[in-house]
Amino acid sequence: MAVSKRLRYEVLQRDNHTCRYCGATAPDVPLRVDHVTPVALGGTDNPDNLVTSCEPCNSGKRSATVDSALVANVAADALRWAAAMQQAAENLLEQEKPKLEYRAAFLKEWNRWGYGEGDDRKAIELPGDWKPSVERFRVAGLPAWVWGEIIDTAMGYDKVLDLNKFKYCCGMAWNKVSALQESARRIVGAGRPATKLDMRQAVLEAAFTVWHCGLMDGEDAPTPEQVDEFHESLAGLTEGDLTEPERVVQAAQHATYFGMTNFNEARRHMDYDAVSRAWISAWPTSWVPGDEEWGGKFVGGPTDEQRKWVMEQIDKLLDAEVYVHRLVRAASHAGTHKSARIYHGLSDSELEVTGVSDRQSKAAELWRVAYTASGMVEPTVQETARFFKGLQSVISLGEFYAADIYQAASAAGCYQDPNLIPCLTQHLSVFEAAALPMRDEG
Repeated sequence: MAVSKRLRYEVLQRDNHTCRYCGATAPDVPLRVDHVTPVALGGTDNPDNLVTSCEPCNSGKRSATVDSALVANVAADALRWAAAMQQAAENLLEQEKPKLEYRAAFLKEWNRWGYGEGDDRKAIELPGDWKPSVERFRVAGLPAWVWGEIIDTAMGYDKVLDLNKFKYCCGMAWNKVSALQESARRIVGAGRPATKLDMRQAVLEAAFTVWHCGLMDGEDAPTPEQVDEFHESLAGLTEGDLTEPERVVQAAQHATYFGMTNFNEARRHMDYDAVSRAWISAWPTSWVPGDEEWGGKFVGGPTDEQRKWVMEQIDKLLDAEVYVHRLVRAASHAGTHKSARIYHGLSDSELEVTGVSDRQSKAAELWRVAYTASGMVEPTVQETARFFKGLQSVISLGEFYAADIYQAASAAGCYQDPNLIPCLTQHLSVFEAAALPMRDEG
């Protein structure tokens, strides 16, 4: 039912012929009568749902909203409608958040691959329907972290053209979804609780399916002998190995990358790669951004000798079955401090495996950081060797507390001196000894 002329006149008179949205008045602008709550959304033609509006505001040409002080006499339901719409929008955004986060995780992995460098770098173009395709995998239960493995495999397969990369990824993703769903069905069983045996069998079958499907995507399908070898290596997993089923599946996927047919070798290779990459990726490329050389000394990445020694340490620590996540943290710490000593967060018994001393490593880091900060230049290999030689001789005396050695190392670094002995005092040791209770020698 249209608003009558009589009612329009009363609303205009009530509002003093002033637009409730922007404050414009007649005759400067044409005035209209506007529904606060639209009729299509349940608004009525009652005066408490009607306000005066200028033609620009009424037609949407301005973005002003109703001022609460100006429309105090409008029905509370009409005012609550705007708040309800805002809440509905926030609720919708909250519901969309998992979808957006999942899509962002996929896009992050996809954009790691492309052509060119810097501002000229371009990612491989995605098809127009990639968003609903990715959403279907989210709904199907495919974890977001799996996309990194899938995309790396597809991008590394040169025989697949760029325009088919996404389609190839989807094919691999559906294989993984099928494997996960099959495993889930086995875990659930016929309405009975899953036992440890069910869980073990489900994880092993999921790992085998991922490996087998991954190799089938390549040029040559695995032979019966290779299938038997992979089955046997999986069967040897302990209960401790299965406490992290995602790592088991990741190791199986890793085996497909390198055509491995032994699960244990693939897992060892994956762990070794994770620790070594953590060390390399954390290593600063230069101390002065944009400069590869300062003071005539190169400040780039690790040397071949450092790389070799780090790899030897990683091998020994993995052989000793040190928890991989702790190894990754230790390697990242070493890389950040431009050190080749993997020690941070490891126990004394674990450090014995590599012969790396926790105290020596900390002292060396303090010396190097102070040295670099003093002149914006890294110590040379010869200076580092001299520092360690002096440090070992001091430690062999056994007369100094760790705090004394750390202080001397920092001071020597500030002077860019590889010899910490001139900076070594026993002050801290003396203070600590003085704090001890006196003993009766009589």
